[in-house]
Amino acid sequence: MPPGLLRAALALPLAAAIACAGATAPNIPGTAPAPAPEVRRSSAPPLPAVPMVDGPLAITVVYPRPEQVLTSRDSNFIFGSIGSGRASLTVNGVPAKVYPNGAFLVFLANPPAAAPSYELVATRGAESARARHVIRYPVRPSDAGAVAPAVPSKPEGLATSRADTIAAMHRRIDSLGTHLRRDEPVGWVQLGQPSPADSDRSIVGRPVPGGTYKWFFLPGTVLPMVGRADGTVRVRLDRDLDVYVDSANATELPAATPAPRRVTSNLRVRGSAQGVDVVIPTGQRPPYIIEETDRALVLTLYGVRANTDIINYAAGDSLIRAIDWVQNSNERSTVTVSLRAAPYGYLVLWEGNALVLKVRGRPAIDRRHPLSGLTIAVDAGHPPGGATGAMGLWEPQATLPISVRLQRILQERGATVFMTRTTDAAVALEQRPVLARRANAHAFVSIHLNAYGDGTNPFVAPGTGTYFFRSHSEPLAREVQRGMVSQLGLMDLGINYDNLAVVRGTWYPAVLCEGAFVILPDQEAALRTPEFQEQYARGVADGLENFFRNLPSR
Repeated sequence: MPPGLLRAALALPLAAAIACAGATAPNIPGTAPAPAPEVRRSSAPPLPAVPMVDGPLAITVVYPRPEQVLTSRDSNFIFGSIGSGRASLTVNGVPAKVYPNGAFLVFLANPPAAAPSYELVATRGAESARARHVIRYPVRPSDAGAVAPAVPSKPEGLATSRADTIAAMHRRIDSLGTHLRRDEPVGWVQLGQPSPADSDRSIVGRPVPGGTYKWFFLPGTVLPMVGRADGTVRVRLDRDLDVYVDSANATELPAATPAPRRVTSNLRVRGSAQGVDVVIPTGQRPPYIIEETDRALVLTLYGVRANTDIINYAAGDSLIRAIDWVQNSNERSTVTVSLRAAPYGYLVLWEGNALVLKVRGRPAIDRRHPLSGLTIAVDAGHPPGGATGAMGLWEPQATLPISVRLQRILQERGATVFMTRTTDAAVALEQRPVLARRANAHAFVSIHLNAYGDGTNPFVAPGTGTYFFRSHSEPLAREVQRGMVSQLGLMDLGINYDNLAVVRGTWYPAVLCEGAFVILPDQEAALRTPEFQEQYARGVADGLENFFRNLPSR
C-alpha cells in the first residue's frame, strides 16, 4: 500500500507505507455506509468467492487499534472479524457489512467525545457477543480537555490524507514562526560528510519544516545557516530561497569558515558506458535542483556564478543536442541540457571539483520480444510497515508471492529480474532504489496493496492505482495501470503523481503499484489466492512489456 501508506512522500524513512490517495465521501454523522458505486470491470474474471466461515462468535477489531487517536473529523471506518459469516453485526447501532468469512467493515460517525468508544454487537440466531472498543481524540495543549480537530497522526498500515498532512505542516510552520522572516545567516553548516564519487547518498531539503522532500543535496555541501528550530536547520540556497534540512544532517562549521566560491568554468561532454556525462566544474559542491522537460534536463545551481566559455561535445554523441547556460541572478545560474529525445534516465554525482550529470541512453528494444535483454527491478513492498486486512493478511505477506510470480513471468519473457527482497526480512525503504540503480535496472516496479486513511469512506473507490514521481516515469505508469486494470478488473483509479521514496530514483523509470485494497475483505480474500496473485503479476508484466515495445528509439 502505500502505506501502509508510507506516505513516503514525506518519505519518512520510518515507515512503510506508501499510500494511496483516495476520494473522500461526504461524512454524514449517524448515517449508514454509502453504497459502493458500480465498479467498472474489464473482461477479467470476477474476484474469487470469499470462503464461508461459520465458527464461534468472537469479535476482533483490527483497525483502529485500542486507544488509537483517530485523525478523522467526524466519521471513520472500523474493520475486523466476528468469527462467522452467518452472523450480523452492529457498531454503535449501525449495521456493518459482514462477509462470508466473518470479516466486517463499516463506515460510520465518530463516537461522541464524551464516550469515545465503539460498541459492537454480533448476533447469530439466539447467540450474541459484545465488545467495547475504546479510541481517543487529539487534544490541543491549550484546550484543557477539549477535543481538537484531527491532527494527522498516521495510523500504522494506513494512509494519512493529503489534506490532513498539509494542515499539520501549516501548524508546524506557524509554531516555528520564523520561516517567512528575512533573517541573516548566523554561520555555515556542512550537509553530511563528503561521499565517494559513485554514491547514492543525498541530504534532503524541504520547502517547509517537516514537509515533502524536494531537494537532494550532495553530501559535503556547505550552506549558510539561518537558524535552528524543532529538529530542523534553515539554510539559504541563495538570496531568494531558504529551505529546511534535518538537524542530524547539518554540522556547524567554525565561525571563520570562508564562504564557498562556486564558479563554473568550461563544460565538456564525455562518452560513458550507459550514455554521456556532462561535466560541470564548479570548484565546490553546489546546492542544486534538476527538472525535466519534454526534451531537456534543466539544472539550477544555487550560489553559483556561471563563467563558461567553451563547451566541448563528445564525438558521436546521439543524446545531447545542445547545452546552454544562463546567469539568472547574482547567486543563481541554470544549465539546460537539450536532448534529442525525452529523458530516459539520469544521475547527478560529484567528481573531483565538478558536478557530473550522467545522461542515460535508451536500451535497444526487440519489438517482438521487448523485455529481452533488459533488467527489471521488482520491489516487494514492505516490511518495515504495511497495511493489515480484516482477517489479518499483512501487506508484505502478499506482496512477496505476487513479486515472485512477476519475477517468473518477466524471466519467461526474456528479462533479467533483480529482486530487492526475496525473504520476509525487512529492507530499508531508502535502500530499495539504491539497490536497483546499482543493478543497472532499466525499470523499477514496487508491488503494494492499498489502504485508506482516517476519514475516507472505503466503499467509494475500491480499485487499482499506479503512482510515479519523475516525469520520465509517467509513460510507464500509464502502461502498468492499463495492464493491471485489464487483468484484475477492479475500478480504475488512474495514475497519480506522488512524492514516494521508492519512485524518486532518476536512473530508470519507476512506478509503485497499488493493485488492490487489503483493507477491503473481499479483496483481502482474493489476495490470498494463487489465481488473483497471478493476475496482479501478469498485469504488471503486460504493462512493462507494452511500455518497452512502444518506447521510441529517439
